[in-house]
Amino acid sequence: MMRRTRFRQLRRLLRDRSGVAAIEFALLALPLFTIIFGILECAAMFFIDSALDAAVHKAARLIRTGQAAEGNMSLTGFKTEICGNLLYVLNCEDKLLVAVDTLTDTSSSGAMKAINSSGAVSITEGFEIGKGSDYVMVQAFLPWKPIVSLYSLSSSTLADGSYLMGASVLSRNEPF
Repeated sequence: MMRRTRFRQLRRLLRDRSGVAAIEFALLALPLFTIIFGILECAAMFFIDSALDAAVHKAARLIRTGQAAEGNMSLTGFKTEICGNLLYVLNCEDKLLVAVDTLTDTSSSGAMKAINSSGAVSITEGFEIGKGSDYVMVQAFLPWKPIVSLYSLSSSTLADGSYLMGASVLSRNEPF
């Protein structure tokens, strides 16, 4: 008799459909939130990378037109100019790494290797703006901590888990 009662209770439990929606949501919640957070992370990275690119182009124009040479701009002033055009980036001037180099011709241009084999940033900052008609390569790098660090979007991260955003401009100074 006791066995029959337990069997009925088990059968009644299996037929009970209350709470099915909660169980289905619990099964689908992790993939859903992973996709949502991944989309948010990619959108934030794209926004910051686009803003960095636009800010570097705008600041490089000061070098190209001779305004940086005329105003005796330094590396710190150039970083301030870039960070002034970057909204929503906290501690920009502390994090931003800038290398401005004068080139003899465009065939010697090339991006520097910004991350070494141990996963650390290996950028030598400098501010050599040249003179009129010189080719100038402006490179700026900004370490970016992920907003949501549930997983890595790529394997090319720094040792501390942050990404390195970069922007560069190669231009020829106007005669000044």
